[in-house]
Amino acid sequence: MKLSTERILFYVFCFLAASPLLFSHYPPMVDVPQHAAAIATLNNLSLSDFPYHDLYYLDWVRPYLGGYIILWGASQFLPILVAIKLLIALAVIATPLTASLIRAHFGGDPRWDWLLLPIGYGFAFQWGFFNFIIGAPIVLLFLLTAFKYAEAPKLKSGLWLALFSFALLPIHLLVAAFGCGLAFLYIIAGRLPWKQKLLAALPFISPLPVVIIYLVTWVSAGGQASGEGPWGLSIYRPIELLATSVGLTSGRINAAIAVLILALPFLLGARITSDRPRQIVFFAYLLWMMVGPNFILGNFFTYNRFSLYAVPMLFVIMTKPTSAARSVKFESLLRGLMIAVPVMLIVLLCFRFASFEEEARGYRDIEAKMQPQKRVLAFIYDNKSDIFRLPMYLHFASWYQAEHSGATDFSFSQFGLLVRYKPDAAVAVPSQFAWQPETFDWRINKGWLYDYFLVRSENGIDSKVIDEAECEVKYVAHSGSWWLYEIELGDKDDPTSCAAKRAIEIQRQ
Repeated sequence: MKLSTERILFYVFCFLAASPLLFSHYPPMVDVPQHAAAIATLNNLSLSDFPYHDLYYLDWVRPYLGGYIILWGASQFLPILVAIKLLIALAVIATPLTASLIRAHFGGDPRWDWLLLPIGYGFAFQWGFFNFIIGAPIVLLFLLTAFKYAEAPKLKSGLWLALFSFALLPIHLLVAAFGCGLAFLYIIAGRLPWKQKLLAALPFISPLPVVIIYLVTWVSAGGQASGEGPWGLSIYRPIELLATSVGLTSGRINAAIAVLILALPFLLGARITSDRPRQIVFFAYLLWMMVGPNFILGNFFTYNRFSLYAVPMLFVIMTKPTSAARSVKFESLLRGLMIAVPVMLIVLLCFRFASFEEEARGYRDIEAKMQPQKRVLAFIYDNKSDIFRLPMYLHFASWYQAEHSGATDFSFSQFGLLVRYKPDAAVAVPSQFAWQPETFDWRINKGWLYDYFLVRSENGIDSKVIDEAECEVKYVAHSGSWWLYEIELGDKDDPTSCAAKRAIEIQRQ
């Protein structure tokens, strides 16, 4: 089938949707430095001269490994930063492409697909949920396959979908639950007799026993899934969903922009389908977004990250206008806006990423002055980016670990990642330290374990840290909002020195 010029342009712009990543050396994604550090450390553990073998072990019993395995493979050929940016770019490109296939399956207008261009930059991207982002186009492809199967169930297709369901588990448990749950609802709400419905739904519930056994085992072993956190019910959830569904940060103005964008198809005559299974899928998604928990299975921001699927789910219930209703006032203008506005959002993101590059430049200046394979404690007093109004610098110091074979605290290795601290590892910084660096206590947090203190603030490190230090904390460099201090450990033969205390601590491991 010959493609129209507009369709060719859409495919071109799907690739250009990843262009903001070219304008910033480090992507503005909160958690991504930690994920990059984990895989870089995984690679370093195979090297004989890596000085931190005694700190880490590999925990393969994780609820999500798929994204990490893909990143590990890419990092065998590319620097870790290039590898992670490339995979994120591919996910940003593949997400609208796969979502457009769902729109096409339900007979929607191809012009609606332009609304998909910026969806990859929403909540999950902003917070850097790497495995979730990598899983997004995969689960959309799964849903497309499930929708087709539900309309004509066959044994071969069912077996394939059962395998696909199991394959989603290592990508991300939440992604697997989302895909299997909506596919199950689509089958159950269909017109098949109940016996056939239950048989057809088996591929989507087949992973359930494995998930239950895994969770029971994990929780009983003291896994992260047993933690507590907020539910987070709020009347502001619709505002958050609207804004982040089109790649913007949460806020009323951004939500109003999203309303204008998402209203365009309806202004052009789009209608809500009367097909019950499609309606149930959409309203199940909407119910989850309105009342789902913030914290579950050790994950904060649980429901929030699913705003990525808002536009694809909207396409599930949208249907083209009838021929009698096609005449719309200002039709050419509205169709132009449906293309121009999403493209302008991508252009805006390019400018914002470029501004973030300038904002973060001080870190690169400081990192260039740091020796490799050192141990670093990050004091991120000011974790927010003025460009994105989010704590983009919360884990930024982990780029040192990712790129220079060091070890940086606070680290996700304290919980939940493939690369974890050993139970007896010399680690004395609690998980809340990342958010509360002002709580540092030299003795409790064992300041002598570190070679560098890396600080982000306007005025450098809290003077209390230097005053209470048991050895000299020497100022090294300052650039922008970033400061570097080196710990003078002293003579290891002096039993009162920081070097001697470090040696004793390491021997205890």
